[in-house]
Amino acid sequence: MRRGVAALCALLCVAGASFGQVEGGDAAPDPLVLQRRLALVLRQVSQLYEAGDYRGAIRRLDDLQGGAAQDLSARNLRGAILTKLGDYNQAQQVFQAILSADPSYFPAAFNMAEVQYMQGDYASAMSAFTELRNRDPRNELVRFKVFLCHLLLGQTDEARGIAAGFIPAGSTPAWYYAQAMIAKKNGDGRAADKHIKAAREIYGSGGCKLFDESLVFARF
Repeated sequence: MRRGVAALCALLCVAGASFGQVEGGDAAPDPLVLQRRLALVLRQVSQLYEAGDYRGAIRRLDDLQGGAAQDLSARNLRGAILTKLGDYNQAQQVFQAILSADPSYFPAAFNMAEVQYMQGDYASAMSAFTELRNRDPRNELVRFKVFLCHLLLGQTDEARGIAAGFIPAGSTPAWYYAQAMIAKKNGDGRAADKHIKAAREIYGSGGCKLFDESLVFARF
């Protein structure tokens, strides 16, 4: 199974919901208490996720019961973890179920597109990322994904058009990574490394993480 990294965790979110009874007794627990419990579990799962303990993260998610287990954030997180474990089919089923329940749920839509991208289905990924870009035109990570899919599909003019819209030293390192990927596409590895090095000097490793992860599955 592939254990490469993708930009999944960026879109994990902790959201409360109205839950039914989760512990013994006839009276329904206070919804605020349940929301706090869910938020605590999701924080713990996210910490395990970030530490690379994906099996442990799944086990902690399995502790959720009732409505908490059906919370969209919890289900999206499960799908992200399954993706890290290389179980793409099951992950896609999780994301699709979320989108069937709420077609507007952006994190699951992004992660579904990301799984397609990770599997090398750049055409499907580009279509999905393009739809997300239309919903959130200012999201530079999504725009970078569209750019990257165009480039990987050999649609160089379209890719360059998107790259031209990125701003050097803007809010994300998208411009530097776009220039790096164009250079790599042209066989200029030295120029590609120069742009990525510049990005890391400006934004730090944390600021470049999601863009670095995108390159793992970029197969020219």
